[in-house]
Amino acid sequence: MRWVAVLPLVFGFALVAPASARAAPPDYYPPIDWIPAARANYDVGRTMRITAIVIHETDGSYLSALNWFQNPRSHVSAHYLVRAWGGGITQFVAEGDTAYHARAANPWTIGIEHEYNPRQAIWHTDAQYRSSALLVCAIAQRYGIPVDRKHIVGHNELPGTDHSDPGPTWNWNYYMSLVRGCSVDRAQAAARGGLRTIADNGYVPTAGLTVDDVSDEVSLLQWDLAYLGFMDPEEVSGGGARFGPLTEQAVTAFQESKGLPGTGSYGDRTAAALVQSLLENPADVPVRDLDVEADSDEVAQLQTALGRLGYMDRVTGYYGEITADAVSSFQQDNGIYATAAYGPITRMALAARLRASLAAERATLATEQTTPAEAGLPIGFLTLWLLPY
Repeated sequence: MRWVAVLPLVFGFALVAPASARAAPPDYYPPIDWIPAARANYDVGRTMRITAIVIHETDGSYLSALNWFQNPRSHVSAHYLVRAWGGGITQFVAEGDTAYHARAANPWTIGIEHEYNPRQAIWHTDAQYRSSALLVCAIAQRYGIPVDRKHIVGHNELPGTDHSDPGPTWNWNYYMSLVRGCSVDRAQAAARGGLRTIADNGYVPTAGLTVDDVSDEVSLLQWDLAYLGFMDPEEVSGGGARFGPLTEQAVTAFQESKGLPGTGSYGDRTAAALVQSLLENPADVPVRDLDVEADSDEVAQLQTALGRLGYMDRVTGYYGEITADAVSSFQQDNGIYATAAYGPITRMALAARLRASLAAERATLATEQTTPAEAGLPIGFLTLWLLPY
């Protein structure tokens, strides 16, 4: 009798799970293959609202992960798995169901595994990063999840976890630049030239940015402030284009340096002051936007700047594949959506990095040029040396 009583319940789960799993996702989702996880490896339904996305690494091959998720004794699963080669996406658990991937965080998260196993020479690839970013963008749009590092987290960042994935080879800066850039609304805006900048001053964002904003305009503001010395370029590159406390402090410091009220908000008066400051401190980088097949002195200027930072070793004046790769690498290293095109955000990031590099070179040169006599105390024509006795 006990077996008979349980049987309808089991059949009920079998009917419910595939129905929710196979429900067609919104049309803005990337292509996805469906392979159901073993029924023992997830719970049907959810007890909490989806508010975050968890990034995992498999520490094994795609096939080993697939077998693990389909093994009813493993009691482990993830909603998605992204392959290293080609970036193919496989779904194992419906988003409306609770996968077993992050213990206490299971009820309110979606888990995405990424194929990775150095022992088998399986590394993260650009195709994997881009495919995963498209998926995360779609999930974030569907559930209203903010596209930032508070809501897109690593397994190792969850409270009480004993996991270390994703490890140090996972490039968070590059990944988040892709996630921010591939949001459907923002991608469409970018296609229309949607970065909102001040007329005739395309390197300065329009006013109206406030705390907790996340946008390309915030990223441009941060790089402007970094160029002028009010923000650390390292903090900007890893900040996820979010108007947080560091940006608020930098805006306040800039405002006070210009005799403006230190509100920390980026309004019209602050924008006008920023334009003036950048005009007074011109950067040695091209002002115009540049893209593949451009051929000009400005391309040569861009190539020279990239060369000084170690991204190129030639100057031709032609924006070909080598220049595009160099620009893309620079963007990836600085948390900028990697388009391989040279626009306002890349311009100010390049200017800020060049200024920081020149400052470091001058400091090194000043140290090397210090003569031994400067360490002594001159008296008449003699020098008394301070010996370490």
